[in-house]
Amino acid sequence: RGADGQQHLLSESQRKLCCDAMQGTEVTISRLQRSVAAALAAVQHGFEEEHLEPRTGYSLDLALPSSRVAVEVDGPSHFLLPDGRGVRKPNGPTLLKRRLLAAAGWRVISVPFYEWDGFATANGQQTYLMTIGWRPVRVDS
Repeated sequence: RGADGQQHLLSESQRKLCCDAMQGTEVTISRLQRSVAAALAAVQHGFEEEHLEPRTGYSLDLALPSSRVAVEVDGPSHFLLPDGRGVRKPNGPTLLKRRLLAAAGWRVISVPFYEWDGFATANGQQTYLMTIGWRPVRVDS
């Protein structure tokens, strides 16, 4: 446990190195992420795009920090090639990010590109967000 009473997976110096490296990375917001953000904005107010999570150093695609809910928009680079049955599995870096965010107390909801691309209407997209676990959260403004 760290001085802040929290259980940490990395030492303080390791966390600082990781956070510094990730904060120095330029973030590009994809068309896919903009589409998910627009649909989410229609059902939830108060989320932040590219929220920097201080304990892990990760940038969260869409987040409600006060509720510790993150929506990660996962494009093709987040997955291995489909297996013989056509199943796409998350790659190592994506799994690591999800695990570290969960260990830091976040509920992570993944929006895979191959599912999102199947919804052409705003209503379909909003319904999909509800089916994968998004529930509107009251946010005090």
